Amino acid sequence: MLERATGAPLRARITTDREPKAPVSAVSRAMGEQKNMYVHRVSAVNFRIFGDRSSSSHLDLTLHEGLNVLVGENDAGKTSVVDVMRYVLLTTSNDFLRIEDDDFHIDGSNQAAELELEVELRGLSKQQQAALVDWLTLEKGVAPYLVIHLRARRRLTGAATISRQTGPIVTVNAGKGGHGPEMSAAARDLLRATYLKPLRDAVAELRPKKGSRLSQVLRAHKDMKGQAGNSFDKKNPDKTPTTLVEVMAQAQHRIGTNIAVTDVRDRLNDQYLKKLSFERTPLDSDIRVATELSLAQVLERLELVLRPPGAVAQEMSCERGLGYNNVLFMAAELLLLSDGGGDELALLLIEEPEAHLHPQLQARVLRMLAEKAKDKKIQVIVTTHSPNIACSADVGNLIMVAAGKAYRLAPSETKLEASDYEFLKRFLDSSKANLFFARGVAIVEGPAEAILLPALAERAGRSFDANGISMVNVGSVGLFRYARILQRSDGSLLPVKVACIGDLDVVPNDIDYVQGRQDKLRAGIKPKDGGEHPKRKAEDYSASERADLLQRKIDRAKGGSTEVFISDHWTLEYDLLSSGLSKAAYCALHLAKAEGSKGFLAKAEFDVALKDAEEEYDELAKNFPIETIAACAYQALHQKSVSKAIAAQYLAALVSSSRYGTGDAFYALLPPYLQSALDHLVPKVAP
Repeated sequence: MLERATGAPLRARITTDREPKAPVSAVSRAMGEQKNMYVHRVSAVNFRIFGDRSSSSHLDLTLHEGLNVLVGENDAGKTSVVDVMRYVLLTTSNDFLRIEDDDFHIDGSNQAAELELEVELRGLSKQQQAALVDWLTLEKGVAPYLVIHLRARRRLTGAATISRQTGPIVTVNAGKGGHGPEMSAAARDLLRATYLKPLRDAVAELRPKKGSRLSQVLRAHKDMKGQAGNSFDKKNPDKTPTTLVEVMAQAQHRIGTNIAVTDVRDRLNDQYLKKLSFERTPLDSDIRVATELSLAQVLERLELVLRPPGAVAQEMSCERGLGYNNVLFMAAELLLLSDGGGDELALLLIEEPEAHLHPQLQARVLRMLAEKAKDKKIQVIVTTHSPNIACSADVGNLIMVAAGKAYRLAPSETKLEASDYEFLKRFLDSSKANLFFARGVAIVEGPAEAILLPALAERAGRSFDANGISMVNVGSVGLFRYARILQRSDGSLLPVKVACIGDLDVVPNDIDYVQGRQDKLRAGIKPKDGGEHPKRKAEDYSASERADLLQRKIDRAKGGSTEVFISDHWTLEYDLLSSGLSKAAYCALHLAKAEGSKGFLAKAEFDVALKDAEEEYDELAKNFPIETIAACAYQALHQKSVSKAIAAQYLAALVSSSRYGTGDAFYALLPPYLQSALDHLVPKVAP
């Protein structure tokens, strides 16, 4: 059950509409075995962002039977994937769908003359196979399946054949490549998908109207068949009705005999219409709910609305927000698909389910979609720009769409191991899920890096913001797990560069407040367990051991478009103190100390503390090498008397002020490993 933030449950009520609506024919939904037909594969050639097979820029995507969540930045091709299914299968809402010239792929100044869309349906029940027998593909050792192929050809200017038609010529056939018979309208009606467009007006969709979604939900119910009977007797109007049509007939009779209604009707007839009538064509009016009572008309008068919140009397009319109405709309569509039965395809396409929903409700909606997809055998395909939606789904259900290519993140298709999927299920949150929507990703191990790197990149002329680079702070563990999300098992490269930035964690020899193995041996300290002291300082490693340590850190996360960048010495902060930004890093530490437990520095205090820090650093620089200054300054961070995050905030503020240079001059001040990371994520554009 979906709940509001207050914990009060969302409940819907059905009301009747005052205005009569025209009848529609009921959708045929014969009850039968549980359906499980699903879209197994979609392909597109020369359709919008997708190119031709020769350049491998076409779409060929296998889908899950249950939930599929398409993620990626704008213009990556997510909507085009959905539209392949909409154009080939059509929709239950009878949207006007037509291939236009703009749908043909353009490469440079050349536009394709022909496009192909194909949808393959698997898992057909015996009942569905029987209904679609003329169009099935039969292969030895494989259950019969259905392939629908749409081919469209542009009407080129200057063609020999003159036609008044200007739109593309479209044919729809069965079989791979469209070599089978033409699909009939009746067959395609069984395959229509339910489609919820982005930024939909759920309130309008739920209103009473011809062919309303609510009327379809109700007609699909197994007990609705007997509700069409009408044995209402005007001579015995108080008899309890047993069907919906009888309920409406009784209501119509009572409305027609109401004193106010009859007075208006009689005055209208006697005082006006009689005077306007001819002898053989008398005009006589009546006031009624409908001219003809049918089950379809009764159902189309019903309106699905949310009941008022708990503080409002339930009989009152109370307008609810767009978000909760969208939840109601999606719930109704799921109910229709789960109750429908029969031969039809149970496919729900939702673009941006997060529309009008707050983050917590987005997560609940996604979990409901996943649950119903599994329990009710409904295939759900979602496109989203929401990290809250993305992190609420299992990583294995995600399909990342980038630069016109679709990459499933299912097991066996990434370098993630089974334990990685379990880890990510617990720890992948919305702040980390933004990696699915980025053009590049910087994965770091702490808040200091997450705060500092965007500021350093901006000042170096390699703006993360302007280049669509996402920062993902994974904490002290799990960096390699996140790195493997975007690495493909087949060795293919995603068009998303990833930089994993970490610490070497080898302490320089001149750090006297950290004891390494050799320090402890010289001091005569014996290991407690009888083994060896851990290696911590540079002197504890031979050159080959240090190289092996570095390579292990790199190999654990490197692969595909992912590169690993490890600090040249100890940690990010130490390397900054040892770099061309030594003075800025020293001043940032001094400012963090000055802040102390107050949590802030007033401007006057900031200016004084900064002036003192700069003078202090200049004096130290006259007498000591930069490594000695770095070692002394870093002690406060190592002993945690100063917060790394607070110091990073001050350093970000200092470098953003341009007092330490900009562009290439600033870039030259950075530690070498950070320079390499920026080169990977945002290569310098040649003038």
